[in-house]
Formats: sequence, C-alpha cells, structure tokens
Amino acid sequence: MGGARDRPMDPNAVNSLFARAEQAFLNGRIDAARQDLRELGRAVGDHPTVLHLLALVEKKGRNAEAARAAFQRAAALAPNDPQIAGNYANLLQELGAFDEALAQYGRALALNPGFREARYNRVLVLQKLGRLDEALADLDAILSAGPADARALTARAGILKLLGRAGEAAEAYDAALQADPSGVNALHGRARIAMERGEAGASDLYRRALEQRPHDPELSLGMAEALEAEGNSLGLTILADAVERNPGWTVGHEVLARMRSEAGEGDTFASHYQHAIERRPQDRALHYSHWHSLARGERYAEALAALRSARGHIADEPEMRLMEAIFTSEAGDARAALALLDETAGQLDGPDLWFARGRIALRAGDAAQAARFLEKVTAADPASVNGWAHLDLAWRLIGDPRHEWLSGQPGLYGTGDIGLSSAELTAVADLLRGLHRTRAHPIGQSLRGGTQTRGRLFWRHEPEIARLHDAIFAAVRSHVEVLPPRDSDHPLLRHRDSTMTIEGSWSVRLTSQGFHVNHVHPEGVLSSACYISLPPSLGAGDTRDGWLELGRPPEQLSLGLEPLASIEPRPGRLALFPSYLFHGTRPFAGGERLTVAFDVVAAKA
Repeated sequence: MGGARDRPMDPNAVNSLFARAEQAFLNGRIDAARQDLRELGRAVGDHPTVLHLLALVEKKGRNAEAARAAFQRAAALAPNDPQIAGNYANLLQELGAFDEALAQYGRALALNPGFREARYNRVLVLQKLGRLDEALADLDAILSAGPADARALTARAGILKLLGRAGEAAEAYDAALQADPSGVNALHGRARIAMERGEAGASDLYRRALEQRPHDPELSLGMAEALEAEGNSLGLTILADAVERNPGWTVGHEVLARMRSEAGEGDTFASHYQHAIERRPQDRALHYSHWHSLARGERYAEALAALRSARGHIADEPEMRLMEAIFTSEAGDARAALALLDETAGQLDGPDLWFARGRIALRAGDAAQAARFLEKVTAADPASVNGWAHLDLAWRLIGDPRHEWLSGQPGLYGTGDIGLSSAELTAVADLLRGLHRTRAHPIGQSLRGGTQTRGRLFWRHEPEIARLHDAIFAAVRSHVEVLPPRDSDHPLLRHRDSTMTIEGSWSVRLTSQGFHVNHVHPEGVLSSACYISLPPSLGAGDTRDGWLELGRPPEQLSLGLEPLASIEPRPGRLALFPSYLFHGTRPFAGGERLTVAFDVVAAKA
C-alpha cells in the first residue's frame, strides 16, 4: 500500500472500518461512509479497494470530480481489475465522456470477456453515439453466452427498430416477453411495433403494461394511440384523463390536441390547455406548448393572444418575442413582425432568428433582405430544408442564377411508373381505405379535406404493402441513378452517391375539394407522391384539378410565383422531387384521391 500512515491500525480494525463504510454507503449515509474511508486512507494509504468504494460513495453523493479522481487512482493501482474499470466507465458515461467510457468498458471486457454488465452498459453508450451495428454485436454476444436475457433482448429489439428492421424487432420483443412476460419495457416496445405494423392486439399489450404501471403517462399515451388506430374513441378519454393527472406533461397535451382535432372538434381542439395553465401559471414549457399547438392548427391570432396573456406569469425573454413576431407575421402583419424583431437586436442571434427574418421579409416584399438572412441559415446548416426552400423563393424573386443551380437542373424531379397491375393497385387501395379512421385532417400537416394514416405505412405486415414498398423502392433507386452529378454544396446532390433509405411513410385520402397546401418535408432528402386510386375525371380539361404543383410558394407569403412544374396524377405513377421544393395540390371536384407518400433520406455512414 502506498502513501503515509498517521498511525498503525490493527488488520481487524481495518476490515471492520471498511465494512462499516460499505454498509453506510449501501444505506445511503454518504457523509458517514466518506468519513470512514478517509480515516482508512490516512491509516493504510492508497489502496485500490478503498479508493474504489470512495469513488462509488462520491458518485452516489453527486460529487463527480471527486469520484473521477478516486476512480483514476484506483485504476492506476489496480490496472487488472475489471470491476473498477467497469464502474469507472459508468461514471464517465453519466458525465457524457462517451469515448473515455468506451475505452474503460473495453478494458473491463478485455480483462473479463464474460462481464455482462459492462458489455450491456457499453451497448447504451454505443446506442447514444449512433453506432448501432456495434451495439447489436455486443447484445448478440450477451445472448449467445447464456440463457435468454429479457433485458438484452428488449434492448436488441429497440436497436433493430432504430435500424428499420421492424419484423426482427417484433421477434426480439416476443423473445423478451417469453423470458419475462411482465417486462414493461418489452410490452411497451412490442405494443408500439404492433401498432405501427398494423398488427392486432396493440391495445391488449398496452393494457398488460398498464397493469404493471398504472397511470404511467407514456403507456397511457401509447394506449390512447393504439385505440385510435383501432377506431376506438375511448383512446381520447384515456389520454384526456392522463393529461388531467399530469398538467405539465407537454407531450401529452400536444398529442391530445392533435387527436381532438382529427376527431373533428374544430375550434376547441386545444381548450384543455387552459385548465392546466390555471393550475400551473408559471410553467414556461406548458405555455410554449400551448402556443405551438395553436400555431400547428393555424390559429395564429389565438396563439398571439395566448402568448401576450402569459406575460406577467413567465419571463418576457427574447425567444418569446421571436415567437410573437412569427405569430404576428403568420396572422398577416409582416411589417409589425419586423418591428418586433428589431426590438430583439443584440439580444438574440442565430439560425432561428435568421430564418424568421428571412420568411417575414419575404412576406413583407423584401426578397433581397430575405436572401441575405436565408443564405446565413443555409451556410450555418447545409441540411436546413426550410432554409433552402425559402432561399429558393428569394433567389427566384431577385433573379439570382443560383435558383437554376438549386432547383432548375434537369433530373432533380420527375415521374415513373411503379409497375403494379390494376388488380394490385385495387388491392392496395382497399387495404388503405380501412386505415383511414379519423374524421378530419391532422393539425400541423399539409392536407385539407381528408385524412392521413398514423405510424409507418411501410412497416405494416400485409403482403400488399410489402409489394408496394418493393416496387416504390426500385423506382426510387432508378431516379437516384439519373440525378445530376454529385455536388457537395447542393442540398440534394451532396447525397447523390449515398445509400438511400425510406424513413417515413403514410397514406393520404382526399375527398371532394380536398387538397394539399404548399409545404416542404424538413426531414427528407427526396419527397414523393405515389397515386393509388383517383377519380375518373381528375385533371380533365385545362383546370388541372387535383394535379401536383412543384415550386409554388405557400399562399400566405403572397409572392405571386407560378409553379416550376405540374404533374398529372395517374394510378401507379410515382412523383419524386427534392424535399426542399415547395409542393402542393390543386382542389378537385369530387371522388376519392388516394395516395401514398414517404421521405427518402441518406443513410448515416
């Protein structure tokens, strides 16, 4: 043992004092444990076992730097102790020092390859870093080394889901539930997969999970969505009750507003916020959530009134004035919005402010000013779909030739036939109609006069959907192969040679006078419209009713720009275009316009 000793101590006294410190630690008496361990240190000097326990004591006492120092000294004295390395890695993970944590987990596993806890905890770090294949390999090692491990199987299922391997994820959740039928995380994950894949029994799985954790907000939310997907209105009641029990739960409020809107509640879809705000008047997050829900429902004047009424209850900060300017502009007064932004000069800066200034300047008729701010947005974030979309409009208005580079190159958008027969399209249409169970369009989405499916359409288990996915993905690959050459500065062509995957997928059913407002898809690289079933007279004559328009700005910007292209819908036709290109559809007289849409993204390296 190294270090000086204040006085000799009998070995039995040493062991007794260590045992007392260990018991104090286990009982949560941190100060007592620390005092005993410091006395031991003075008596016996640096010893890895004493330092290891001291590190755990300091960690439990939330003294991270002292814990880290003790772990470092313990590891230096006992470089071949896997337990010290593993616990040191756990601290580093909590501190966000992920690379150092991985190094310590690697050391622990090199010393003891069967150290399951260290391998499992390394999985958590790898998952946080997005290194999912490595995490999966570690879980496979755990599962191959011993009996079925419900925790590892549940984690494996979660990673498979993140990788888009929904069927395998379902199998892993099933194996976890076979090992532990009451596992709440496995029940929750399996229920979510069942709901997104269109399997029967999602609500039953949520019910089993809620038996383990009654009134759990996340499980209540899942149960509500599962019942909604099954066409059962009880889901709305369950979520409303959960929000009532948890008035500060913003996610629950926002989903409840969405569900109430889709249930056809009209102007009152966000009224539940008011009671919660009366109970929690100083809850900043709750106020902001209320405003965002109203804005998603295009109730900008109401959002503005709610924001202004919150003054006196929450701090009037620059971010709040930025939102006030945005709502003022969207409510129709761009000049007043710019004046509000001028008041934040020197108090707020960055892409959010630049984008707001750019969009508001477009509404105010100053395209040159808009371009200056939007160019800053795309320079700071080359993946900003909204930034590129609005910058393209500004460049068109001022005649900047970069518009042609961004949106005018041949091959950036186009159409193709997915190759399904009329009988196959009819089968898909029949299946999709059964999935449209809500009564009104969702807030925050582009459609008007129709409904949109929830979940991920291409994760569903029906063979008709699988056949549609395969046909569509083949058409996507063909489109990507004929794009213009790779261009590292271009928001689409920078991904020209990347592996492409389909991220989101859904169906839209529009009926008489239904249409899509002009919008973009912020998470995509390429976006789409695949036509499944159409009214016989769609687009007849010169009216182009129901056609897809690319490049027409949102109506509220009042820019007077015509579309760059118009695409005629035909059953089996797939339209693909850059996600940053504004797109919408024209209303049509009557019948049903049934489509499938999705976003294409570049796979992460």
